Amino acid sequence: MSKRRKITIKQCIAFLGVLLVGAIALEIALNAIDPVGRSVYFRKNDFEITVNAHGSTEFDRIFFGNSAVVSAFREDASDSGYVEFGLLLGTAVDLRTMLEGSYITVNESIVLGLNLFTLMDSLDSDPSYIWHRGALEPYVYFHRDRLQRFFTETLQSVLDGNPTIRRFDDPSKYLYFGALSDEELDYRLADFEERFFNIPFSDFVDNLAALEWIIQFCNAHDIRLRVIWMPYNPHSPKPPLYFQVMEAANAIFAAHGIEVNDLSDAFPREDFFDTGHFNDEPGAIHFTREIDLWLNG
Repeated sequence: MSKRRKITIKQCIAFLGVLLVGAIALEIALNAIDPVGRSVYFRKNDFEITVNAHGSTEFDRIFFGNSAVVSAFREDASDSGYVEFGLLLGTAVDLRTMLEGSYITVNESIVLGLNLFTLMDSLDSDPSYIWHRGALEPYVYFHRDRLQRFFTETLQSVLDGNPTIRRFDDPSKYLYFGALSDEELDYRLADFEERFFNIPFSDFVDNLAALEWIIQFCNAHDIRLRVIWMPYNPHSPKPPLYFQVMEAANAIFAAHGIEVNDLSDAFPREDFFDTGHFNDEPGAIHFTREIDLWLNG
């Protein structure tokens, strides 16, 4: 009868050491390759779309904002050299975090496209943006939602007898087409009033502070900073909170001599899909054509 081999403490430690080294090596490889951020088999967020389209995290000029900037500025129709850097639910805090953490580098100029939501602290941005990843958070855990969807969809296709791997060969940001009716606009406005327009002014302090930080950062790195108040559909009245936040932000800009271009009332209703997003035609075309002269100034 054979004797059971005893496993010594040294062997346990050695085995655990091999596992740890393997896990560290895998983590380093995943971060270097970044399959979720670069592979066509995973849907990309707006940050990844911009970076992948330009093949770099270093830019000379960027036009930053939230989805209002995405809907309004047609980078391919502009000769200004500005990269459209709109992010879904992007805020001034997001821009500060990207600059502070060197997730992007800007060499020459930043145009900051603002509206009420760009400065709203309680409006969480896309959790898949890389700067939301914790310092010790493993790659697979941070990207777990997209990885789970990939494996679930692939396995389901196998079980359905049609094995396929979904591809996202032409990633693009969300655009808007057509225009909402009067009734739809009024419904949207009522929803916004209920959810957003009666929140306290204190819900904007972090993003207003981020504006101060961005100004100081740009001054320290010789980056030109300008601000646009993004257009607003004239069909829908602006809430009092809009003017309160706008006044507070403009006071910061005035104190630092930052150029502000207020376009909130500059475009007609037919250019809009809803209260703050342009439709792709004719809105984005009109906006890009009008703003290019200012961007080049």
